[in-house]
Amino acid sequence: MIRAIPYLALLMATLLPVTPAEARQWTEKALLARFAHEPSVQKVQEAAVRYYQVHPDHIRGLRRNAKLKALVPTISGEFSNRVTSVKRLMDDGIYQALGVPKENERVNGDSIGFRVQASWSLDRLVFNAEVLDVQSLIGILDGVVREVTTIYYIRRRLQIDMILRPPTDLATRISQRIRIEELTGLLDAMTGSYMSKSIKKAKGKTLRTAAHTIRQRATN
Repeated sequence: MIRAIPYLALLMATLLPVTPAEARQWTEKALLARFAHEPSVQKVQEAAVRYYQVHPDHIRGLRRNAKLKALVPTISGEFSNRVTSVKRLMDDGIYQALGVPKENERVNGDSIGFRVQASWSLDRLVFNAEVLDVQSLIGILDGVVREVTTIYYIRRRLQIDMILRPPTDLATRISQRIRIEELTGLLDAMTGSYMSKSIKKAKGKTLRTAAHTIRQRATN
C-alpha cells in the first residue's frame, strides 16, 4: 500500500486546489498538465459546430442542394367530377291547338376530368437567392467559433490565475469559482453539455486508472 501513495498523491494534485506556497513551484508543463482531463479548444469548437449544425461540409451540401433545386420540377394536379341532370317539360297552348303532343325530356350527365402539370424554374440555375441564404450560415459558423474560443480561454486564464495567484479571502475565492462554473455553463449551452460531459468522463477514467494502478502496486 505504501507504493500506491505517490499515484494517489498525483491524482489528488490534479483534482484539488493548491496552496500559495505550492503555486510558486509550478512549471509551465506541470501547470498545463493539470488541465489534461479537459477537452482541447479544438474539440470544444467542433462540438459547438456540430450542435449548431453549421459544419463547413454541411454548409457546402446545403449550397449544392440549393443550386440543384431548380432541376426539381414543381408538380401540380387537378381533378374534377361533374354530375348534371336536366329535365324539360313543355306544354304550350299553341302546340295543343296544332295537335303537337307535350314534350317530356330528361337528360343526365356525368363527366370526370384530371390534369397533371410539371414546371421548372431553370433560371435559378444561374442565380438562386436561396444560395445566398445558405452562405449566411458561414457568418454563424464564424461567430460560434469565435465566441466559444473566447469563453474557453477566459475560463482557462481564470483557472490558471486561481492556481498561480490564489485568492486569500473566501469571498473572492468563491466568486472566481462561480465565474468558472458560469463559463463552463456557457460552453455547455453552446455545445450541448459537451464540456461538462467530457470533464466528467475524463475524471472518471483517471480515477479508474489510478485505482487500478493502486491495486496492482498493492499486490506486488
